Amino acid sequence: MDFALSPDLVRWQERVRAFVAEELQPHDAAIEETGRVPEEAIEGLRRMGLFGTNTPTAYGGLGLSMLGSCLAIEEIAKAHTAFYYLSGVNVHIGSKPIEFAGTEEQKRRWLPELASGRLIGAFALTERGAGSDAARLAMTARRDGADHYVLDGRKIYITNAPEAGLFTVFATLDPALGSRGIAAFLVEAGTPGLRVGRTTEMAAGRGSHHAELLFDGCRVPAANMLAGEGKGFALAMRCLDAGRTHWGAYCVGAAQRLLDLAVARASSRETFGQRLREHQGVEWMLADMAAALHGARLVAYEAAWRYDGDDASARTRAAAMSKLIGADMVQKVADTTLQIYGGAGYSKEEPVERIWRETRVVRILDGTSEMMRRIVARDLYRTADRRNAVV
Repeated sequence: MDFALSPDLVRWQERVRAFVAEELQPHDAAIEETGRVPEEAIEGLRRMGLFGTNTPTAYGGLGLSMLGSCLAIEEIAKAHTAFYYLSGVNVHIGSKPIEFAGTEEQKRRWLPELASGRLIGAFALTERGAGSDAARLAMTARRDGADHYVLDGRKIYITNAPEAGLFTVFATLDPALGSRGIAAFLVEAGTPGLRVGRTTEMAAGRGSHHAELLFDGCRVPAANMLAGEGKGFALAMRCLDAGRTHWGAYCVGAAQRLLDLAVARASSRETFGQRLREHQGVEWMLADMAAALHGARLVAYEAAWRYDGDDASARTRAAAMSKLIGADMVQKVADTTLQIYGGAGYSKEEPVERIWRETRVVRILDGTSEMMRRIVARDLYRTADRRNAVV
């Protein structure tokens, strides 16, 4: 088994790493202060193709494997999280619904715009009473003649809603059918009956926006449905596999930035006549962080490899495992780094406090850590049942 990246992927990783250091990280402090991502940074993300890393080249993307996409996400995670919310989220849950279930006409119309960053896509699934239990959607879709549907309801915490030009909206055709009654629709910003509501201020993620979407008699063409009636839930879950794979890589990148900061702090800070790194207790803290990060990186890379394979169940399990392990790992690394920094780490004068806040949400979004454990456990049950089945 060869654990080395191919030369092409190494060059790609180095290119993105240099871009992040030179063109994104210098804006981190300003974004945290102003809540605005500078236009020159957005243009850089577009120039690098980071709005469409995993989108096929036939539709304007870079056509990278999921591993290639995750390597880019890993580097972007070393800068302010607003860059990832804007570009990285656009790659998976912004574009994937169309890539997976769109007609050829829908793909050619929308994917090049999304991959270029000229258009931002948003994934409208979450509701007040339907978070982890996404099959409990209250938002409705009803037929209006042969050629249209009418959407009514409210979505919350929709990432990039104020910036988005296109929404993938999930609604139920019949609540009694549960997940089998859900459909997905493409809805353009500005469609009558669609309004972006209140933006929710989060604990972290300045410069990225998460808002309500309000649908009141929003009439959309039947041709804008993705996958068909009753197939929206399965589509949403497939898109979330891509998102969770990317989040695993994001955790690895953020943790690497934290570990680098911790090593630099331990090497420069002196206490009791010695550098911090010369205290055995601090050595062990750094070693534990490095070991946890290494393990999470291997899991994240395997999840990316599995994603590109043909086994859907293996892809789902690996994505859940990567997000679960990565989310726990990066929070521990963030907390330990802050501890090594001491009071300086808890101040807003250093990036540690910001990253500490930014990474906490990974245990919640795109499926909580508890839901990831459920996915892994249920796969264990299926494996055990097959093994013990009477032949």
